[in-house]
Amino acid sequence: MAPEYVVHYSEVALKGKNRPEFVRALRRNIARSLSGLAPVVELRDGRFVVSASGTAQDAAARLGKTFGVAWFSEVAPVGLDYDGIRRGVLDAARASKGRTFKVETRRSDKGYPLTSRELAVRLGAAVQEETGMKVDLTDPEVVIRVDVTRSNAFVYSNKTPGPGGLPVGTAGRVMHLFSGGIDSPVAAWLLMKRGCVPVYLHFYLAPTPRNALESKVTKQVKALSAYGGKSTLVLVPFAEYQLATADAPGDLEPSLFRRFMRMTAEALAPPFGAAAISTGDSLSQAASQTLWNLASFDHGSTLPILRPLLAYDKDEIISLARRISTYDLSIEEYKDCCAIITRHPRTRVKSALLDDYVRRLELQDLVQEVLRGATLVSYNPVGDVLRCADLADSMPTTRATGPEADL
Repeated sequence: MAPEYVVHYSEVALKGKNRPEFVRALRRNIARSLSGLAPVVELRDGRFVVSASGTAQDAAARLGKTFGVAWFSEVAPVGLDYDGIRRGVLDAARASKGRTFKVETRRSDKGYPLTSRELAVRLGAAVQEETGMKVDLTDPEVVIRVDVTRSNAFVYSNKTPGPGGLPVGTAGRVMHLFSGGIDSPVAAWLLMKRGCVPVYLHFYLAPTPRNALESKVTKQVKALSAYGGKSTLVLVPFAEYQLATADAPGDLEPSLFRRFMRMTAEALAPPFGAAAISTGDSLSQAASQTLWNLASFDHGSTLPILRPLLAYDKDEIISLARRISTYDLSIEEYKDCCAIITRHPRTRVKSALLDDYVRRLELQDLVQEVLRGATLVSYNPVGDVLRCADLADSMPTTRATGPEADL
């Protein structure tokens, strides 16, 4: 018999009239995360009831990476009659091998003949009598939970936390500047937690994109796809920019290149249906990320710039990278564009100065030139399918932005 799970959401439940939109998205994402396991996802009384083939460990690992899920538990469905619930609770108590316990009950069906408290008291007395376990309402070794719905009851004793947040796709798309370091994958994860779909934009050094495709960059995108589903990566060559800006002052390099990256992301946003640009910036973590340089980066943008790591320090970012399994990938050897940028950049670059160099070096035209040589990479975690094509031949048509873009 396929394992069954009860899956609860929290933040989604706080939505108002648009709650059904979020619930539909979460239901779709749960089914997608369990692809290949013949999932059945049903909404019952404010919770999802999910069945899936395969091992319980596999299903649990996937549910644990589905944004919007507050917690889930493998459950034993029983009938609504008291004797059936009692047997389920006793089975859970015996399987736990604990010495102290308490019973928690919830009723979606307020017409059930017993109140939640009455049901908990009767079931607790039965467990105590049949197993000898002692009741401890403060700090029990085992908590046996009973959810009574209109159709049946569920008995379970373990709650596994999910990642929380909002279902991926409900907040629209963002063009995400992706270096392959420690910060940008964590920033992408946080954006997905808020419902965004990141389109990854990476600038590579080698003459061809092959080195980037075989590097940690692609591995990181694959790792993040476990949380966000299908992923899109745009690989842009750096050489043309490097040649065009060879005579620019060395201490201006980081800010000028970052402005160029933003301009490139801005040009790509409409066809990908992106409503914002995002980065892995952390305030004052590097000279290019001072408040003044961030302002110079943003100056003139027609799109909002999102920085989910702005107030995180490096230790906090590393801790989160370890938690989401991107840290070890991030520290793999790979020479990206940042490796050749000056080590002594200006900390207060004026926007007007960057504007002047953008005009003099005709960087707006250069954006179109580098995009003609860019590569579009799509990755589907279902089947581990990676596809590459020239961006110029595969540029998507203009998409809608906002939640409807990915629902």
